[in-house]
Amino acid sequence: MDNTVKKKPNGEKYKFMVRSKVFETENRYITGKEVLETAGLIPPSSYKLDLKMKGNHYQEIGLEDVVDLSNPGIEKFTYISRDQSEG
Repeated sequence: MDNTVKKKPNGEKYKFMVRSKVFETENRYITGKEVLETAGLIPPSSYKLDLKMKGNHYQEIGLEDVVDLSNPGIEKFTYISRDQSEG
């Protein structure tokens, strides 16, 4: 993958959701750390981030994992505090 930051032409923005709140960025690619920081979840290392996939499945997104926001639809993320139990 090309590591350069890809931006939408004409000032358009890419959208993503963290829980039910929508955020925008000009960058096509965003890391898990950037998602958490944008959502105000500081420090990012204190949270486990998941990307909601089709069929109600979830994929864990690490702090350095990159998500492509150019796919159709809005990427939806959820998180839990790492000090909480997952079950």
